[in-house]
Amino acid sequence: MKIVIAAWHLKNLNVGIGRYARELIEALGRVDHRNQYEILLPHAEHPFTARVNMRYRVIRFPLFRRRFWEQVAPLMVGPYDVLHFPYDSCVAWKRGTFVSTIHDVKPLLFPELRARTNLNSRIEQRLVGDRWKKIDHVITISEHSRRDLLSHVPLRPEQVTVTPLGLDHARFQPAVSRSAGRPYVFCVAGSDPTKNVGCLIEGFAKLPEGLRSRFDLLLAGDVCKRADVRTAIEHLGIGRHTQLLGLLSDEQLIARYQQATVFVFPSLYEGFGLPVLEAMGCGCPVISSNAASLPEVAGDAALLIDPRESGQVTDALARLLDSPDLQATLRARGLARAKEFAWDRTARQTVAVYERAVGP
Repeated sequence: MKIVIAAWHLKNLNVGIGRYARELIEALGRVDHRNQYEILLPHAEHPFTARVNMRYRVIRFPLFRRRFWEQVAPLMVGPYDVLHFPYDSCVAWKRGTFVSTIHDVKPLLFPELRARTNLNSRIEQRLVGDRWKKIDHVITISEHSRRDLLSHVPLRPEQVTVTPLGLDHARFQPAVSRSAGRPYVFCVAGSDPTKNVGCLIEGFAKLPEGLRSRFDLLLAGDVCKRADVRTAIEHLGIGRHTQLLGLLSDEQLIARYQQATVFVFPSLYEGFGLPVLEAMGCGCPVISSNAASLPEVAGDAALLIDPRESGQVTDALARLLDSPDLQATLRARGLARAKEFAWDRTARQTVAVYERAVGP
């Protein structure tokens, strides 16, 4: 088969969609030596491993952005058996089977996250029409996301397949030794309000002073740009013990996971929840929301809390921060849990989707 993958979102690996696209493409190159791949790239600064059966094509348009690129770029590679968008979008014209990865249905559940209607979106709507009639198969990343998709969009059960995400175990692994620096509670999140970081800030602030004063709170990612987050930190009087790190490189992120006393992920909704898996792989005890897909990822390897109850965050933090034994237990469980997820498995499952969608 000739398989075309439109890899628009590579530029931001701090977003799960970008990491998924890169890791999937690399893993497909490792596990699939039968099919031919055309990987479409919007920029040249995202090098991949050279593969005999993978051709990387940089396609640029100087004046147009994603919506134009994703419609026109696939038309420039000729006929194909499968066109895969590893993110939620659709094409107006297809020359083979079209597969889209829809990570979650968050915009349908949280109206404030829906993209604003503008000229570009109107043009796209006119071109694409009913996208659910254009998409031949949907890949999603958790059973919870699959249930949400089938509940909210007109897809048949046989059109939706789950391929859980993986972990790069060569990089996301425990440190050789732990730092003697000041201990900290760690969280990484985007600016999306469903990340619910305010609940963590409030929960941390409620800790008994004698316990809280021994730890810092470190926040990373685009959430650090939010004015309401900064306001909450100052209002609750924890500015002296809080650091806003902003965007981190992979190396910096891994180091923060490795040295944290605990990683807290209080999200209201996730299609998967990759940071939970990354933290576990780095040997960091995890406190996670019990919402949406997160229990699927965490299993019994994390303390699960109601993300709408900051008091539960406080209780879980107090229990964990004061118990080296519990930290050790969760660290061991998390490492075992993380080993169950691998990008090569994700890639094999994805190839199976391609073959099934094309048919005999």
